[in-house]
Amino acid sequence: MCLEHMSRRDWLKLSALLTAGGAAPLLSAFNARAQSEPDAPVRIGYLPITDAAPLLVAHNNGLFDKAGVKAEKPTLLRSWAQVIEAFISGQVNVVHLLSPMTVWARFGSQVPAKVVAWNHVGGSGLTVAPAINGVKELGGKTVAIPFWYSIHNVMLQYLLRENGLTPVSRKDGAPAANEINLVVMAPADMPPALAQNRIAGYIVAEPFNAVAETLGVGKVLRFTGDIWRNHACCVVFMHERDLQQRPE
Repeated sequence: MCLEHMSRRDWLKLSALLTAGGAAPLLSAFNARAQSEPDAPVRIGYLPITDAAPLLVAHNNGLFDKAGVKAEKPTLLRSWAQVIEAFISGQVNVVHLLSPMTVWARFGSQVPAKVVAWNHVGGSGLTVAPAINGVKELGGKTVAIPFWYSIHNVMLQYLLRENGLTPVSRKDGAPAANEINLVVMAPADMPPALAQNRIAGYIVAEPFNAVAETLGVGKVLRFTGDIWRNHACCVVFMHERDLQQRPE
C-alpha cells in the first residue's frame, strides 16, 4: 500500500476518533480499565520523534522512581492514530501529542484530559529537495505534513500564504503553479518519499530533518522557530481522572 493511502487510512481513523461518537466506546473501555486497576502505574505512549524525549529521558534516568511513582517501560507506537486510540482507551495514560490535537481531543471528542507540560518549543523544520532554494519554488509541488491538526500544518500554511502560495489537498491531478498540494504522512515515511521524488518537501520535528541532510536527499529550508518563536509543538497529555483522583 502506498504511503499516501496509508496516511489516508490513518487520517480517516483519526477523524473518527476525534469525534464524541467515535471516542465513546474507547472512553467506556478506559472507565472499565480504571475501575479494575485504580493504582495503575504510569504508562507512557510515544512516537519515535524528539518530542518524546522528556518522557523517555525521565523514565530512563529513573526520575519517576525518585518521585515515588511506579512507571512501566514506555510503549512505542507508530502513528498518531495509535497514540490517541491507546490513550483514550486507557492502554497508556501519559502521552505526547501535537498541541492542536489535544484541543480537538478535549473539545471534539469530549475526552476528559488536560495538557500538563510542554515537551519542546520551536523544534521543527521545513525540509525540501536539494534543488529547491526558496519557498516560492514549491509552487505546483507536493509537501507532506504529519497531521492536519498539527502546529506543522499551521506553520506551513502561514509560510505559504506569506509567499503568495495557496495550500490545497488533492487526491487527483497536479496542483497549479501557485498551489501546494498537502498530504498527511507518517514522519518516518517522509525522508524515503523525498528521496524517491514523491514529495518536494516536508515539515516535521527532528530527527527527520537531520536524516534528510545526513542521507543527502534533502536540506532544511526554514526552521519553524524562525517563523514563530517558541511555538508549542508536542505537549504532555493526561487523563483528568488521574489528575483529580490520584495527583500523587
